[in-house]
Amino acid sequence: MREHPDPRRPAPQRQATRQATRQAPRHHLTPRRRLAPRRVIAVVLLALVIAYAVGWPLLAPPGWAATDYLRAGLAPSWPHLMGTDTLGHDTSVRVAQALQVSLAVAAGSAVAAAAIGVAVGAAASAGGARVDALLMRLTDAVAAVPHLLATVVVVALFRGSITALVLALALTHWPPVARIVRAETQKVMASGYVAASRVAGASPARLVRHHVLPAVAGQAGLAVVVMLPHAVWHESTLSFLGIGLPPEEASLGTLIALSRADLLLGRWWALAFPATALIVVTVAVALLAPAGRRRGRGGRGGSALQIHDDDEAGPSPEAMPSPTLPSTPALDIVGLTVSLPGPDGDPVRILDDLTLRVLPGRVLAGVGESGAGKSTLADACCGLLPPGAQVRGRVVLRGTVGHVPQSAAAAFTPTRHVSRQLAEALAAAGRVPDARRSVADLCLEVGLDPALADRYPHQLSGGQLRRAAIAVALATGPAVLVADEPTAGLDAGPALATLRLLRRLADERGIGVVVITHDLATLASAGTADEVAVLRAGRLCDLGPASRLLGEPDNPYTRELLAAALHTESPGAFGYTAVLDTAVLDAAVVSSSS
Repeated sequence: MREHPDPRRPAPQRQATRQATRQAPRHHLTPRRRLAPRRVIAVVLLALVIAYAVGWPLLAPPGWAATDYLRAGLAPSWPHLMGTDTLGHDTSVRVAQALQVSLAVAAGSAVAAAAIGVAVGAAASAGGARVDALLMRLTDAVAAVPHLLATVVVVALFRGSITALVLALALTHWPPVARIVRAETQKVMASGYVAASRVAGASPARLVRHHVLPAVAGQAGLAVVVMLPHAVWHESTLSFLGIGLPPEEASLGTLIALSRADLLLGRWWALAFPATALIVVTVAVALLAPAGRRRGRGGRGGSALQIHDDDEAGPSPEAMPSPTLPSTPALDIVGLTVSLPGPDGDPVRILDDLTLRVLPGRVLAGVGESGAGKSTLADACCGLLPPGAQVRGRVVLRGTVGHVPQSAAAAFTPTRHVSRQLAEALAAAGRVPDARRSVADLCLEVGLDPALADRYPHQLSGGQLRRAAIAVALATGPAVLVADEPTAGLDAGPALATLRLLRRLADERGIGVVVITHDLATLASAGTADEVAVLRAGRLCDLGPASRLLGEPDNPYTRELLAAALHTESPGAFGYTAVLDTAVLDAAVVSSSS
C-alpha cells in the first residue's frame, strides 16, 4: 500500500474510480475496398492466360502437338483456329506451351531477383557503415551494366539452359529492389515500435521476422510484379536472337524467331498469335502494378470509418490484483550523467549528475521546459540511448521496465493488428498459456474494449492508441513503467484519463511509474504524482512532494514554470489567479482591430 495517500484525492473517490467501468461501443470495420476496374481487367486477363496455357495442351487432341507434314502450313480454319506451323504443329497448342515456358522463366527470375534484392538491402541496412558502403557500391556497379548485354554474356556461356537463363535475368534485375529495401529497412529500424520491442526483450531475429519482413514484403511483391514483363521480354529477345532457349523448346521468343521464314511465305499467323500472347501478358501484368498515388480517404467515393473515443472509459473490474510491494526502490538512479554527440561531433552534456529513486506503487513526474533532458532521462531508464552516448553513473532496476513512447502510433507496427502485437509482447515475456484471453485482460485493465484490438493502429483514436501502448508496456510485467509525454496530442479529457490510469496501475500493480511531461496543468488537475522532479538544463533543479511543488513551490524556477503552465487556465484554477497586464491587453486589441 502507498505510505502517503494523495491528500487531493479522497480514498473513497479513488476506490470508486477503480470500480467504475464502461464498455466502449463495438464498431464494424469499413467494408473492404473494391478492386479498381483496371485491376479487375488485369486479374481476368492473367487468369485466362494461365488457364489457357495450362489447360489447352491437356484438352487438345493428342495428335495436334505432334509433327504432321500433311497439315503443315494450314491457315486458321476449323478445327485449327490458329492454323499450323511448317512442321504441322497446331499453333494454338504451341502458343500455350510457349506461354508455360516463358511465364515459368519470367516468374522464376523475378522471384530470384526480389530475393537477392531483399537480402542485399537488409544486409546493407543492418550490417553497419562499412558493409552498407560495400554492398551499395556493388549495387551501383551491377546497375551500371546494361541488362541485356550482361544477360547475353551469361547466357552465351551456358547456351540453351533454362537455369542459366533464370539466373542471368535475376542477377541483372535485383539492384532496384535492394535500394528500395535498404531505405525501407533503415526507416523501420529507426522507428519507435522497434525501440519498444527492444525494451520488451525482442531478439534481432524476432525484430526482422515481425517488423522488417512485413514492411518490405509489399515492396518485394511489387518488384516481382514490375519485373515480370521485363523478364518475359528479355527471354523472348534472347530466344529471338538465338542465344536463349533452343528452337525445339517452345517459348514465345523461339516461336517469334521461327516465324521469320513463314512470313516470307505469307503465313502471318505464325507471328501474329505468339506476338499477341506476349502483348496480352505484358498488358495484364502492367495493369496489375500500381498506377500512382491514390486519392486520400477523404476523396469522393471514400468511406470514412467513424470511431468514438473511449478515453473516458473507466478501469476494468477484472484488473490484476496488487502484488506484495517490496521495500527496495523499483528504480534507483545515482549520479547519472549523459553526453550525446553534437552537430560538430563534440559531446554535449544532456544530463548532469542526476540522482532519483522511485519506490514501488509511487508515481514520479519529471517536468521541465523543452530541452531540459526529460526524454533523455526516460531513454536512459529504458536502455534506449543512441549509439555514441557517453554515460556515467548508475541506473538500477529491480526487475524489467515498460516503455510508453512519446508517440503512441510509433509503438505499433502499422501492418499488423494491435491484438497480434499485444500477443507478441506477451510471448516475449513468456506469458503464452492463453494468448487471446491474456490480450483481452490487458485491454480491460487499461480500459480499452478488446474488440478494438482486432483493428490496425491507424483505425484507433489517439486516446485508444495511448491505452493500447500502455497495455503493450504492461505485457512484460514490468517493475517500472516509464511514460514519455503520455498526454501529448490529447485533449484535456483524454489527457486526464490517461494520467489517472497510470495512477491506478501504480496502486493496483504496485509498480513504480515515471511520467515525463511538460503539461503541468493537467498533472496538477489529475492529482496523479506523488513526487515531482523539476529538470533544468539537465540538472535536478527541484524535488519534493507533488502537493508542495504543484501547489506552493519554494524554488523560484519552479514557480515560474508553474505560472507559465497555468497562465492559460481560468482564474483561480489550482489556487492561482491569473493577473493580466491591461496595457498589454489593450495593445493586443488595438493590433487585432487594425
